[in-house]
Amino acid sequence: MMGARQRPHFAWMVFAAACVISFVGFGLTLNTASLYWGSVSEELGISLSDVALMSTVSGIAGAVALGVASPLFERINLKIFLSIMVVLTACAYFASAGATSIWVLYAANLVLGVTKAVAILLSVPILLGNWFEKHLGLVTGIAGAMTAVGGAVFSPIIGDIITDHGWRSAYVVTGVIVLVTLLPFTLFVTKLRPTGEQRPFGFEPKDGANVTLTGIPARRAFRTLPFVCFAAVGVILQLAGSLVQHLPTYLTQGGLTLTAAAAIFSALLIGASVGKFAIGAALDHMRPMLAVGIFTLVALFGWSGLWAFSGQLPLSVASFSSGMGQAINLVAVVVLVRNVFGALEYSKILGPILMVGSLANAAGVYVHGLVYDSTGSYDLSFAANLVIFVVAFGILAVALRSGARLTPSDAVPGASAPAIDPAGERDDDAAPVSPVVTR
Repeated sequence: MMGARQRPHFAWMVFAAACVISFVGFGLTLNTASLYWGSVSEELGISLSDVALMSTVSGIAGAVALGVASPLFERINLKIFLSIMVVLTACAYFASAGATSIWVLYAANLVLGVTKAVAILLSVPILLGNWFEKHLGLVTGIAGAMTAVGGAVFSPIIGDIITDHGWRSAYVVTGVIVLVTLLPFTLFVTKLRPTGEQRPFGFEPKDGANVTLTGIPARRAFRTLPFVCFAAVGVILQLAGSLVQHLPTYLTQGGLTLTAAAAIFSALLIGASVGKFAIGAALDHMRPMLAVGIFTLVALFGWSGLWAFSGQLPLSVASFSSGMGQAINLVAVVVLVRNVFGALEYSKILGPILMVGSLANAAGVYVHGLVYDSTGSYDLSFAANLVIFVVAFGILAVALRSGARLTPSDAVPGASAPAIDPAGERDDDAAPVSPVVTR
């Protein structure tokens, strides 16, 4: 009985670790990257697109890592694996601080792309998917929200450090924070999945038997229309999301100070935080496409407002709304992939989807830079984003409708993937898709 009371407790410890990884790992390292661009460009005497190429290099490296690392989660001790990634991340920031050439920054971002993809983008959804049977949408949304909260907290801090002490000092501070905050969690808390007497939070066995891993095998999933749709949505929404990294530059080009631009950028990150929490809860309690539709409208308002509005307050409102729209890709797609395909080979299915999305993000950052360099504005980029969100909504609808037609033969014998009706509603009476527990 004692063990039964402790099992949910450890699941929530894993959830806490996921939140910290998101808050610092994503919020500090990814959401502040573009704040350095102007200062680096000025000191090294290179163009904005050349500086933005750092993120492209990072994104390409991360995309490759996502394709390679997902099977490694099953084969390598997770604590050691993630801890090595954290140490390498800090070392890359220390190396960046001493860079005298853009090529050093490219090399550092090559390392950062790999380590951040493995330790942050891939680890969080896999950990939560393995440890939570109930409230997966909610905990994924909360952990996802921490990325934006971290960005909102760290963006003004890093912006001030860059302004007062230079971008090199900011890189050093970032590396120290990564080491001090993340290593304790990766070393002592993270665990891939429940073992022994442990159970995923919310799991209710019918006969006392061990949990079995159920769902659709990755090899079969790769040949289905829902997988193609999820990958396509990941690509186009990451193209749209890559414009976020140009937002501080866009705002300062419009006459705002870096401090004001960072504050507006923080509004976007706060909006993303609220959006991830809200869409996670919505996915647990309403039809998925209704939730996605609402957030699509919010995203359209946000990006059109950033394009058309002027003044710090209107831009902050629009920035907040566009941040909420980011939750569609960063939370909804992750949850819906598991709902459609189950937990059997979730990491193997999710990894390629995240990989192609990361490639699109890497390309998008550079493309937006080229658009600005060639046209002198971001008008084409903003117009493309409005189209992308409408198209993504339609593709997700197709993914869920086609997911409802997946036959039981696609699943492991004796189990089934969660049922989804043609409108995208989960069937609570369907057989549960459960993480694995081994004794």
